[in-house]
Amino acid sequence: MTIMSDDNERDEVEEERINPTQESQLEPNKCKVEGRLVTQVCACMSAGLGMLVSGSVYGWPAAGLPSIDQDPQMNMSTGQRAWVVSIVALCALTGSFVTARVLDKIGRRTTLMCMSPVVAVGWTIMALAPNPTWVLVGRAVCGIVTPFLFSGACVYNSDTPEPWLRGRLGSISTLLLTLGILLSYVVGYLASWRNSCYILACPCFLTVLAVWLVPESPYFFMLKHRRKEAKATLSWLRGPKFNLETEMEAMEEKISEVGRKMNYRELLKPRTRKPFIIALFLHTLQQVSGGNILIMYTGTVIINAGIDNHGIATIYVGLVQLAGTVCSVLLMDHLGRRPMIITSTFIMGSLTVVLGGCYYVNDVLALGWPSWIPLLTILVGQFGYCLGCRTVPWLISSELFNTTIRTTANTICFSWNRILNFIIIQIFPFFVEAAGYSTVFFVFGSLCLLCCIISIFFLPETRGKSLEQIQDFFQDQQADTKNKNNNK
Repeated sequence: MTIMSDDNERDEVEEERINPTQESQLEPNKCKVEGRLVTQVCACMSAGLGMLVSGSVYGWPAAGLPSIDQDPQMNMSTGQRAWVVSIVALCALTGSFVTARVLDKIGRRTTLMCMSPVVAVGWTIMALAPNPTWVLVGRAVCGIVTPFLFSGACVYNSDTPEPWLRGRLGSISTLLLTLGILLSYVVGYLASWRNSCYILACPCFLTVLAVWLVPESPYFFMLKHRRKEAKATLSWLRGPKFNLETEMEAMEEKISEVGRKMNYRELLKPRTRKPFIIALFLHTLQQVSGGNILIMYTGTVIINAGIDNHGIATIYVGLVQLAGTVCSVLLMDHLGRRPMIITSTFIMGSLTVVLGGCYYVNDVLALGWPSWIPLLTILVGQFGYCLGCRTVPWLISSELFNTTIRTTANTICFSWNRILNFIIIQIFPFFVEAAGYSTVFFVFGSLCLLCCIISIFFLPETRGKSLEQIQDFFQDQQADTKNKNNNK
């Protein structure tokens, strides 16, 4: 992904990001010197390695389970296989309840440095596991820690860059998460499942080293009233000629807003109730689309589809996921969130139904299809999933809520996402045993297409709108509804 370095191009990007409601607030900064690009990119890349570690944990079962199946020492049952995949989601849900407090207590940088080695411990436990129980223990250790790496990287990459760079550098987290999944696919193909665990522990220590070389988030220092350290960090990130005081004052204002007491009833008020429902819907869509099933059970699905050389095919899927994520990042601000979701759900839903048809022809009718047809179906479907379903829900969730309720609302949305993720991943192998792959993918594809239809009629567009404009939109809708009811 290319980051523009020409001054005129930067000015154009800056102007596009300023809407009428924000212009007056940004006026004092229009003549400021722009910060260093290299230091901000390095800082975000270093923190983003936490996402790469998380991605390798999420993606490991796709290549790891087929390898474990060939190990007579393991001899896993269907239930144990399901738990190997789903226990990460369950433990991630547990860890997410304290993530925000830890990040604000010890800092984003310290959290990443402390938690990354714990993931390496989890990988080591798995590599030395004498039986399936210890594989589950290792996966559980990794699962508990991944929310800290996931959130630590995202928050750091939100706190650190300048506004004109925040969208681009913030997308590094998503790209590195996908790259981590691809890394687990490649390592799983090249090495046995035990050796793959040893190899995937290495990025954990690389993360510690990289994060150690960059400073703590300036926002964290301001949160702790350590103004001197915040200024020193900003000077390192932006350069000595940057208008540091203006940015620090903006941070103080933001911190004062977040510090206001939040009542859960705020989520049920007209200005926030519908955005909250939309956010929950998008996270539900992400899980019921079946995209995560194919990410974590890729190897198993490919083998049962009769595709030759499942290891290479799994890597193809990872490459397509990476390509879809890159396209999503590049197109998001040009096409808008709503068109991306509609396009993504249509592609994913249609191709999942076709995949169900491939299984039906092979398993039920016993006619047989060329193996490249289900592979192509999986590849196009995963591209469609990563184009919108995978990325847009997280972005819109951060855009719909004001600062006073954003943390609480996003925590609820994340918890809901993990609960659904755990349930769907856990029941998938049992659903397949009971109904067959064809029925399972027909169901997931139909649900995805249903979500596409709902999105067409009810999902608003948030691209290019300020927080105030988004909230006023929902408030006006509520007022129009009341007026219609009163006129009846």
